[in-house]
Amino acid sequence: MTKRVDVVIAGSGAAGMLAAIRTAESGLSCVLLEKGRSIASSNAARCGGPALAQTRLQEREGETVTAERLFSHMYGFSRGTVNAGLLRAAIDKGREAEAIFVKNGLRMTLLEDSYGVGFRARHFFLDPPVKRWTPLADAFRAAGGELLFEREAFRVLLSGGKAAGLLARNLRTGEEERYEADAVIVATGGFLGSDELLRAHFGDIFVNPLGSRLSDGAGLRMLTEAGGMEERAFGICANEFGGSNHLLGSRGRRSSPHLRYAVYGGLLLNRQGRRFVNEQLLSDHALSAGGEAALREGVFYALLDGETYARLQTEPPYRVYGEPEEWHVGKRCLNTPPDAADSEGELRKDIEEGWAFRAESLSALAAQTGLTALPETVAAYNAACRAGHDGRFGKAPYLLREIGAGPYTLFQYEPSAWCTFGGVRTDAFCRVLTRAQEPIPGLYAAGVDAGSCYTVPYYDNEGAAVGLAFGLGLVAADDAVRYCREAASRGKTGETA
Repeated sequence: MTKRVDVVIAGSGAAGMLAAIRTAESGLSCVLLEKGRSIASSNAARCGGPALAQTRLQEREGETVTAERLFSHMYGFSRGTVNAGLLRAAIDKGREAEAIFVKNGLRMTLLEDSYGVGFRARHFFLDPPVKRWTPLADAFRAAGGELLFEREAFRVLLSGGKAAGLLARNLRTGEEERYEADAVIVATGGFLGSDELLRAHFGDIFVNPLGSRLSDGAGLRMLTEAGGMEERAFGICANEFGGSNHLLGSRGRRSSPHLRYAVYGGLLLNRQGRRFVNEQLLSDHALSAGGEAALREGVFYALLDGETYARLQTEPPYRVYGEPEEWHVGKRCLNTPPDAADSEGELRKDIEEGWAFRAESLSALAAQTGLTALPETVAAYNAACRAGHDGRFGKAPYLLREIGAGPYTLFQYEPSAWCTFGGVRTDAFCRVLTRAQEPIPGLYAAGVDAGSCYTVPYYDNEGAAVGLAFGLGLVAADDAVRYCREAASRGKTGETA
């Protein structure tokens, strides 16, 4: 089967969906290929919501975040490692993205500043996945676009050094389908579903997937095979709600209340039983720097003494640490009592699954787990707590809480991710660049497949990943529309590119 359109897009997530709507509403013919079976398969359909600048919702609440301010914060955080023009272009599209949501009935609220970045850019979707994404798909179809499910794009077609379409596999029939187009936009969502790529970039560790595993690196592979150059930065948008372990669920459970201690600011240890990080990074910046530290270790542990474990079953961490006024994240995010649960019963299940351990003494715990440096680490840490100064990693004094008497409980955690970062190099218009830094005519990467807009570690303002993806979809679509119209104009006059 061969079909001819102006633009073909792979992936119906944040970038792909907005690119499709913009393209179709511009009057061009467009096919949107989605690997999943339903409209709710993408991360964007299920995530909390985007960081956007200069929106009407911000104006109504008197909390406007200008594009200049959001860009200044994010580009400063990146330390120049992303394409400044591309980042600014994506941020500048925030108000246009919001307009598309409002026009199609998506409801949002403006969240508070959870992590103390100094502004309120995070917009939270109030509708569940299907009710959120279906109106956008309907808008695309109403504008003349065609949305096809269970279509796995696997190759970019080239002709004369230019993009010429996509080859896709119909997952229902197994047949190969050919979509010829002047412009191709690849927005397949990264490589969280590829164990091979996760190991290649992060080592022989287990990264627990929280987002869609349909994103298996196909976009990155297609774009590099077409001549695109990989960007240098590869990382993850990490789990800000707690730890994770692939052993959880081996007995049919979906969660455990003891995952949360990874982000409480308490003592964290590596495989040898030594501290490896300022633990406040995991409590205050779990999405970004804290997540990167966990990814670097691959496996890490949280140690709780008897009193602390008991108090955390009924009290919020913020209270356990004495309610320090300067702990912004503690006050905002860690100040709710835990849900009532059979903590001892859940702990027995954790121990049976093999990721939790308990012993009456530190030496016994070290012998049980192989964390040989555990007793000396605790002795040094307690000395720092008594002195009120962490001379090793610089943790804030208000989070220095001594490890007291047993029984001691130890929880093993692994990195977990909502999505990955790491794609091809692009210019400020989402055009895919070769190793000679030349754009491949008609070929675009958007969302996290556009490697030049995402920094490692991930930005410290929440909602950045999906917010940029929405913007990048519009940036790519606008330039693809321009490119197609110029190509059509050249065709009518007989000019050559």
